[in-house]
Amino acid sequence: MSPRPGARRSPGGPGGPGGTSPSVTGTRTRVRPHALLPDRHSWTDIAFTLALAGVALTAFGTSFTGVGYLVVGMAGVVIAVVVTHLTRAAGWPVVSSVVICLALFFLLGGPLCLRSLGDTYALPGGATLARLADQAVFGWKDLLTTLPPVDGDGPLLVLPWLAGMLAGLMGLSLAHLPVRRAWLAAMLPVVGMTVVLSGAILLGVRHPQSLLVQGSVFTGLALAWLAVRARRASATVHGGATSYVRGVGAVAMLAAAAGIAYPASAIFTEDDTERAVARNWVEPPFDIGRYPSPLAGFRKYVDLKGRTDATNVYDKALLDVEGVPAGTRVRFATMDRYDGMVWGASDDALPGPADDSFQRVSSTIDNPVEGEAVDVTVTLGEGWRGVWLPTVGALQSMQFETSDARTKAEVFRYNLATSTAVVPTGMQPGDRYSFTAVRPDDELTDETVGSSELAPLPSGATFIQGPTEKWTEDAGPDPMDRVLAAAEHLRTQGRYSDGVGRTERIYVAGHSVWRLSDEFVNAPQMVGNDEQYAATMALVANGIGVPARVVLGAVVPEDGTVMGKHVSAWVELRAADGSWKTLPTEAFMSTTPPAEQMPETNTPMSGTVIPPPNPIPPPSDAGEQSDADLKERKATRKKADEDEESLIPGVPSWLGVVLGYVGVPVLLVALVLGGIVGLKALRRHRRRSAGSPSARFVGAWRELVDHARDLGQVVPLGPTVTRREQSVGIVSGQAGALARRADSFVFGPRTPEAGAARSYWEQVDAERRAMSQEVGRWQRVRAAISLRSLRRTSPGAVRGRRPDARPEAGAAATDAAAPATGRVVPTARRSRRVR
Repeated sequence: MSPRPGARRSPGGPGGPGGTSPSVTGTRTRVRPHALLPDRHSWTDIAFTLALAGVALTAFGTSFTGVGYLVVGMAGVVIAVVVTHLTRAAGWPVVSSVVICLALFFLLGGPLCLRSLGDTYALPGGATLARLADQAVFGWKDLLTTLPPVDGDGPLLVLPWLAGMLAGLMGLSLAHLPVRRAWLAAMLPVVGMTVVLSGAILLGVRHPQSLLVQGSVFTGLALAWLAVRARRASATVHGGATSYVRGVGAVAMLAAAAGIAYPASAIFTEDDTERAVARNWVEPPFDIGRYPSPLAGFRKYVDLKGRTDATNVYDKALLDVEGVPAGTRVRFATMDRYDGMVWGASDDALPGPADDSFQRVSSTIDNPVEGEAVDVTVTLGEGWRGVWLPTVGALQSMQFETSDARTKAEVFRYNLATSTAVVPTGMQPGDRYSFTAVRPDDELTDETVGSSELAPLPSGATFIQGPTEKWTEDAGPDPMDRVLAAAEHLRTQGRYSDGVGRTERIYVAGHSVWRLSDEFVNAPQMVGNDEQYAATMALVANGIGVPARVVLGAVVPEDGTVMGKHVSAWVELRAADGSWKTLPTEAFMSTTPPAEQMPETNTPMSGTVIPPPNPIPPPSDAGEQSDADLKERKATRKKADEDEESLIPGVPSWLGVVLGYVGVPVLLVALVLGGIVGLKALRRHRRRSAGSPSARFVGAWRELVDHARDLGQVVPLGPTVTRREQSVGIVSGQAGALARRADSFVFGPRTPEAGAARSYWEQVDAERRAMSQEVGRWQRVRAAISLRSLRRTSPGAVRGRRPDARPEAGAAATDAAAPATGRVVPTARRSRRVR
């Protein structure tokens, strides 16, 4: 029976709102004119998809600078929406829109996202395709390990470009997905867009771009779309006035709900540090511990008093600093962890979810600190080499100005918690860079209250507890007062020596447990330089209960040229408000030289006197590498250079070329062909498992017809073509018998049994295999991936069918609509229609 005039259709079905499928009236097939233009319902779905996708993409606002990410992302949404609508209007399967969008992703991704590549404004070359594929697969990890915000014109724009395309595809495809349940059809696209928003938030930062937009606006739009689709799915027809009143009431209710939800969410989520983002669980792929502690190489900054040493830079210029006044402290490196041998930098300086690791950063750094803003330019002198980058205060932006600026910018790492910068490829004399920073108030005063956070002593450093109690027994219970008392004891009771003089060479370098305990704190006389004093002072403060760390740097002189003799080490103490206060070197280090020691030849020795153990050499720094260490570094550097030449990092260059130029296209082709084979298998399953036995007979015949078409056979189609007419065009010995059997069951006087349908399917499967064996292997492969049978044909009018032969949704419904494709006509007219 034909649908009665005025009856509504399910929104998810072939004739749903916004569809381009023909409508059925009486016995004629009427195709809506201008099928490529969206109708009223389609325009509504497109508008909501664009709006919700735009709100979801704003979640990247705190991850990128500028609005370029939003422009690129919305371009992807629009392209995906247009492609999805046009392919649906043309009657193509959903996989076709996915394939077209995938091709446009690679074709347009170059000029939109990789603007720095030379071949992106023409047809994309192999390097562009490999870079797009790499960013699409691994870009999320680069984003999560880069300190936000990321440059809004870099290669990571591939992520919002991909997210926009996925949002457009998911929103509009789910809006027209044929499902039986009206409530599910209404909810699917809303759920899909919610998943897109959740994914964008997961890749974002702990501090949201805008709770008002992401929460209230998105929720209001999602509920409005859900209400529109649910009302469209119902069969009730409302009058104009009533519909208008209900619409206004719905909008008012949504606005009220959003107004209540926003302040309520602020009450229940006072602290956004618990916001679940992937950045909290992804460890940056960088190990700062592989670089030697710069404090261990302090002896290269001391005066050798006439001795020569190629590594010594005491009288050499290290850097020229412009933009800061004299007396400003320049930080080389912050060392916040002691392992019993050295104080070194770490990737986990503070407990809890803090930005305390060395992360990649872009030219702009989100580093909110109160203080004096400065613009600084640094030129490295002849005495500077290494990976550590001198900085001032808390960085806000960084710009390298040398010829390899881009390479340095890509590997540049910065630790927000310790204000330490590092360039793994190394810095050389003549390198120039500029940055903006904020000089915080780091002066330690009498009103400063120490942090109450526990800072347990590292293993092996318990030797400091006994001396600390003696030095601070008169200081009172306040931890900061005890720290200052211990500093005063070190300054007044200790002596200074670089171990250079003839009688002072017994004072060796290093700050291991042995050097600090037996040869410094517990020695008859405490003697050392900045290295021993700063290392001991930090351990004393941590033992008392005030978190402390060691900083190596210099104080800028009047002329702005920092030389090796200006380098010193100081200690920073953590205050109760979370800031770090500077305990200057002169507050805990003596400048008085030690008393001269008697020559070792005059020291009496006896059989009962045990000579002191040989000093443990300190870990070597960048200027004191062993031959084995140098060979290892050269081998590592050579491997890194080979990896850089490869299109895909981490694999040999030849393998990267093969994977980049051959593997990626082959993979894309395999995905497309696999999708076609999978789609046909899904269609065959739906036909075989249709709800009624009659529909299963219909589906089995359609499967035979589609297989013949895929093999290249010319099978007549159309609303007036019968199965027997189609069997003439099928090159098969059993096609005529199968057609007659299908007619006998579909148009028979009794309802067919499920077993008969199962037996019929077995016969059809056997005939399909026989047809395939009659052709060559190449023709069988072409049939498996052919799109000929997936093209939608215009179904004929439904002249009549048995009450029990109700077509199922999807493929079965289409199969039951035409004479040769499953249309069931009344028995009285069978002799006229079926020969």
